[in-house]
Amino acid sequence: MYIKEPYKKHRYYWILLGLLLILLPLGIYLKGMAVKSEAQNRAAKPQRKPLEQRTIIIDPGHGGTDPGACRAGVMEKDINLAIAKRVARHAAGYEVKFTRDKDVDFTKHGVYTKEAERQDLDQRIEMARSLGGEVFVSIHVNTGLGQDGGAIIYYDQNNQGSVRLARIIQKEMNELSGMSKRPRADHFYLFEHLNIPVIII
Repeated sequence: MYIKEPYKKHRYYWILLGLLLILLPLGIYLKGMAVKSEAQNRAAKPQRKPLEQRTIIIDPGHGGTDPGACRAGVMEKDINLAIAKRVARHAAGYEVKFTRDKDVDFTKHGVYTKEAERQDLDQRIEMARSLGGEVFVSIHVNTGLGQDGGAIIYYDQNNQGSVRLARIIQKEMNELSGMSKRPRADHFYLFEHLNIPVIII
């Protein structure tokens, strides 16, 4: 998700907007999964978790030695974590788990390099697998302008759950923001190593 400067003054506005943009459509998607699961149960297929046991994995991007995008003294890693925590507090009916719930990274030496970036992502992937969630949502707030302005969803075109979730959330984001963005297919490392629906916001 991209925002324009100055955002230090309006930091909490963006946090609240991010909460609405993520939580509402995510609930729609998971309820859709529950309806589909109920239909499958009636067809005598193996049971899936009821709605109240659905697990959302929230990945606040960056952290620790990796601040992410920075402008006017505000670091992306802090906004990502604040949005993630607010989503969790308002996600009644779902179990929310974090890849991080404080200002940390997952590098071995505490110095951020390209090698460390891969180590960090590998640890997040392992956590996602062990947490056993239904969907994985990675939150990012960058400072792109022009064509990249506004909220944009990236999805894995090889995972139909990722495609569907991205379309639902992008539709809600467009309605809330008055923009007309389209979700974008990409080949991020997370997409290649997780089998559950993954989106990057």
